[in-house]
Amino acid sequence: MNREALFAKVLEELRDLDPEDRKSIFATLKRERRDQELEEKKELKQLPNEHWSKAHILHRIENPTTEAYEQKILIPEFTFLGVQNQPDFGEVLLTLYPQNWTVELKSLKIYKDAFRDTVTSYERLANVIYDDLMQVYQPLRLRLMMRLRPRGGISSCLTIDSDWLIRGGKEQFADWQNNTDRFGFQAHGAVRL
Repeated sequence: MNREALFAKVLEELRDLDPEDRKSIFATLKRERRDQELEEKKELKQLPNEHWSKAHILHRIENPTTEAYEQKILIPEFTFLGVQNQPDFGEVLLTLYPQNWTVELKSLKIYKDAFRDTVTSYERLANVIYDDLMQVYQPLRLRLMMRLRPRGGISSCLTIDSDWLIRGGKEQFADWQNNTDRFGFQAHGAVRL
């Protein structure tokens, strides 16, 4: 029996059922779908960060100088799907101290857009992006800030800095110690976010 014929047969049999029985069937299907989604989310939590990596999209350019400089990159439109399968929006600020390689911006644009359909928490996503950037560009320092738009009246900002001792850094750059909330972001109200 082909799919259309099967669909027509099931629909006909559903129409023949008592309305209460139909409600029960649909409630059962809804519960099964919810249980399946919960199981899938549970499995996703156990996967390593590499599962979400999109480092293969990033390209690098040879650094044209051996002189020290700071590179700040603002990504004002960052989108992904949160763990409730609802879109999350925010902005990302990257601060790099390049060594041998610097960022090819077109690939970074394609990279950030590749997360639009990714279902994950922003905490995990911040770590994935940090790991990908460190792997590809191998900077002397990378500071990543991800600031998300408010949802339910609460906004959030995550920061990761390769200079932190806990991240394997040497804590040689002291600028983050007194400026953890506004490192490079201008102060704007919630309207901008």
